[in-house]
Amino acid sequence: MIFPFIKKDLLVMIRNRQELLVLLLMPIVLIAILGFALGGVLKGDSPNIHAKVAIINNDNEQEDLQQFIKDIENAGLPTEAEMSMKTGAQSLLPVAILTEDVFGSEELKKYFEVEIIKPEQAEKVKKDDNYAAIIEIPEKFTYHLLSKVFLDKSAEISLQLYKNEGKQGTSNLVEDVIRQFQKQLTTMTIVGKNGIQLDTEPITGTIETVSKKEPINSMQYYTVGMSVMFIMYVASNISSFAYREKQLHVFNRIILSNTSRWSYFIGIFFSTMLIAFIQQLILYGVSALIFHVYWGDLAAFLVLNLSLSFAIGGVAALLTAVNYRIDSESASGFFSSILVTLFSLLGGSFTPLAEVSPIIEFIGNLTPNGAGMTALLKVLQGSGITGIFEHVLYLIVFGIVLLSVAAFSFPKRGEAI
Repeated sequence: MIFPFIKKDLLVMIRNRQELLVLLLMPIVLIAILGFALGGVLKGDSPNIHAKVAIINNDNEQEDLQQFIKDIENAGLPTEAEMSMKTGAQSLLPVAILTEDVFGSEELKKYFEVEIIKPEQAEKVKKDDNYAAIIEIPEKFTYHLLSKVFLDKSAEISLQLYKNEGKQGTSNLVEDVIRQFQKQLTTMTIVGKNGIQLDTEPITGTIETVSKKEPINSMQYYTVGMSVMFIMYVASNISSFAYREKQLHVFNRIILSNTSRWSYFIGIFFSTMLIAFIQQLILYGVSALIFHVYWGDLAAFLVLNLSLSFAIGGVAALLTAVNYRIDSESASGFFSSILVTLFSLLGGSFTPLAEVSPIIEFIGNLTPNGAGMTALLKVLQGSGITGIFEHVLYLIVFGIVLLSVAAFSFPKRGEAI
């Protein structure tokens, strides 16, 4: 007796073109807009940054180096220690390191355009708004640094940084680079004080993710985000249809025909589950054709979407029971207008809030869409059924709990009529 009710809800949904547009066309449009607009944010693409940096160099490295070498030669040090310091000093020229090894590195030179400015041009450059930041190197900077590192002489070593407040983003990046450079010099100072031989060979290596997961791009992210968001509208739509049937006395006629109210109630659950599952298959199918979002493990994908649809079926059953109990459609309206947006925000449909705080991540995963989204992203990253088992189990338990509460809340036979 359940199948006729499922068929009825399918036909009602198919004939309601406005609801179909909301459930199928709207998420596709939003995926396209958000995916293309935020294309570089989630892919980890390099940001479009270009900053002009001026370095006002009041220092003369070669003169400072020669002066430092003379100090070493006059210090009466053992020949081996003297040679070691000379070699180390030649590889520790701070201005050359800053301009060539730091700003001139492969990673940074595509973002920063560095110009070495003569001291007599300093005032003119400081008034030029084209520069994101200006770094001023004081006189005898190299000499004081080498003396402090190798001879432990007390000296004030500092750089002056002028930031362009009109280019706050790029000027802050320059400040971050200088802070890292400062840490590097501090490390070298500690090394020199402890008499450790400086290793001047460049450090090379690669950066890899520990988990070896596939990166998620924006199109994949918003395909999942919008799909799990709009699946919740299936629950509110079906529960609204059910209440309208009560208003039109369709439900009363069903009861009078000696049909069990539980058949009608369970029919609501399964029709929602089926429509939600079909909606997801259509959305992901269109996304595969248009946006090239593909799923490696189809078994995990299908099991997860069935579990998510099961949970949404529980939501629809509960909304229907509440609507019937309070004799109003307000429960469905509140869910579609308020809770869907709130759940979508917490679940990460609009932006990955899980990165903000572990607490937000935990709360988001308590929502059916949040748990489904987390698991679907894992599948996109290469996880199988075992990797998403806890989310599948949670969605099933979530659906069962809501279905049980709905069954308890659904009006009794006499109350319904």
